[in-house]
Amino acid sequence: MFLSFLSSLGQVALLGEIPEGRLEGFVVLKAPPDQILRGVSLLCLGSLGNLNLARSVGLSIGTILKEKGIDGYVFGTMDTLRSSDRKPLEKISSSPYITAQVLTLFAQGLSLAGVVPIFDATGQVNPDVVRALVIRKATYPLLVEDKEKYEYLKSLGYVTSLVMDVAGNVLVGKPFEFPWSYGESVDHEKVRRTALENAVVLRDRRNPEISVNDPWKGGVLVFSNEDWLLKIAQEVLEGKRSPTGRSP
Repeated sequence: MFLSFLSSLGQVALLGEIPEGRLEGFVVLKAPPDQILRGVSLLCLGSLGNLNLARSVGLSIGTILKEKGIDGYVFGTMDTLRSSDRKPLEKISSSPYITAQVLTLFAQGLSLAGVVPIFDATGQVNPDVVRALVIRKATYPLLVEDKEKYEYLKSLGYVTSLVMDVAGNVLVGKPFEFPWSYGESVDHEKVRRTALENAVVLRDRRNPEISVNDPWKGGVLVFSNEDWLLKIAQEVLEGKRSPTGRSP
């Protein structure tokens, strides 16, 4: 699935999945990270005990996309997790500050790989997330619904060099590419497993259930149902191993 459009600033292709072949123009992917690295959702990143691993995940995903001819990657959210969320995996954390930190670190990893980070600012916005990004000087390009949304973000201090809307129009700036790529090989499976293993969250040891991807259930939360990870979760429940993740 992709939308191809022309603006006065050049051709852009906005895709919902990685293409089979290379496309012309500025090619942007908008897809959840767990569609690229299995199990490593946004919520998994926000649950990492070591948030710096978000940079490693960004680098891993960025190198995969760069090899496929992807110039930019739309990811993340500027909202925070709430107990009423029907799709909690699409949020990062209930904390706006952890949300902003994960976005920043992930964007750094993408940039190292030569892929332009584009924050997904569609939907509800938590102003504290925006302010925390501004404080971190992490004002990367944006995807928004319309110009009014960007004006709102600007009122919170967020000014950036490239803004696109969901209809495929370039609202601010001009599409650009990073000419470099990461010069070393990346073990994507090692990065994936390390992230999953670092996001084993103990919620209530009295509850014997292991929850996969549901932050509101179970005694231990993990982000994949793979046997090796469920074994770790069981050991955490039994007190044989320390939890590694933080409560989202």
